[in-house]
Amino acid sequence: MNRRPVLGVADQLLSSGTNFLTAFVASWALAPTEFATFVVSYAVVTVVLALGRAVIGEVLLAYLPTVPAAERPAIVRSSTGAALVLGIAGSAVCLAGGAIGHHTLSGLLWLAPWVPVALMQDARRFVFLSQGTPGRALAADGAWAGAQVVVLGLLAFGVPGVSGTGFSVGGLATSWGVGALAGLLVAAAVGGGSLRPCCPRAWARRTRSLSGWFVLTSVLGQCEIYAVLVLAGILLAPADAAGLRAVQLLVFQPTATVAAALLVLVTPLVAGAVARRDVDAARHARRLAFLGAGALAVAVLAVIPLRDVLLGLLFPQYTAFAALVVPIALQSALYVLGVPFHAQLRGFHRARSLFGLQVLGSTVLVGAASAGMGLGGVVALAWGLAGAALVVDLVLLVASPRARHADAGHRAATPRVAAPVALEAA
Repeated sequence: MNRRPVLGVADQLLSSGTNFLTAFVASWALAPTEFATFVVSYAVVTVVLALGRAVIGEVLLAYLPTVPAAERPAIVRSSTGAALVLGIAGSAVCLAGGAIGHHTLSGLLWLAPWVPVALMQDARRFVFLSQGTPGRALAADGAWAGAQVVVLGLLAFGVPGVSGTGFSVGGLATSWGVGALAGLLVAAAVGGGSLRPCCPRAWARRTRSLSGWFVLTSVLGQCEIYAVLVLAGILLAPADAAGLRAVQLLVFQPTATVAAALLVLVTPLVAGAVARRDVDAARHARRLAFLGAGALAVAVLAVIPLRDVLLGLLFPQYTAFAALVVPIALQSALYVLGVPFHAQLRGFHRARSLFGLQVLGSTVLVGAASAGMGLGGVVALAWGLAGAALVVDLVLLVASPRARHADAGHRAATPRVAAPVALEAA
């Protein structure tokens, strides 16, 4: 039991690291024109996968722990079927985008065939995380990373037959897709379940009260991040915008990755406790979330005294922006302290409230960033982000359900004897 948090964090780091590896190798190996083609196409695929994760993976975390054990295999197969359908639709969108003829989207033609495989692998991964078996998710993601590295090695040594000789947009897309396929096969093997998807409509019917709001929340969260970056790029000098992004990559990006791992670990614990109406278990999950969030927040703040050393080591061209580390570190620490509240909202199935709070948080964040830029440039922008994070945490503190409310169950729940009917309603 004590190994689960470590395995969960390791899986999240490996999953994020694989995405980073793909982009890093592309930046190192491709000419600027090809690199632009790959990163733009890969960004489109990333958005498609994020939407699929909001419909399948994030809902699994909050929903599967509430389902009786006898019904879970059917739910897993149904979620896999939904992932396959979404993957085919996403693949069609990517193929259409690639067929437009614009060179920066041509990479979609190489990536599109692998989208259904990647979405199905991601769905299986979240099944493991929802069931409290992060070691299996780590095995699947490890297979993805290992297979991708093998193909990249073949490309690096110019082995013919792997999308040509040497690195190319097609070769990098193939390495990513082969990795996804390996991860899916290992997920099926270690999970002891069939790859056969079934009845996606059953998944949609059971989870419609969660998935729609989760998708909207996910889309708005992505828009919030890019809105700040776009505003910085438009309103600030290019050097200031680049310096802000460098500090975010140093401080905020790693924090967000580990925070996501913590959310993945805690949400199923909360959801299961509420389904059982077990107040003690809900309190334990909340306490675990706060302990993890507090430890991570302290670790983030430790970057402040090391800012000159870390910037000089990792981003030497941006050492002049060391003053941004303090507010971005504070923003990051406050961001991770909000994870327990997000886990409560998801575990209690307060999906509509979650979206409403995301709307409020995004408005505050973008507004504070804009005001900061108008008042004092990039430094004031960074402090605006920190202030917005504090406001959001205070709102979450008031709005999130308390552990003692677990004895009332989920809002859609009925007495336990009628559990199957309640699950259909959920």
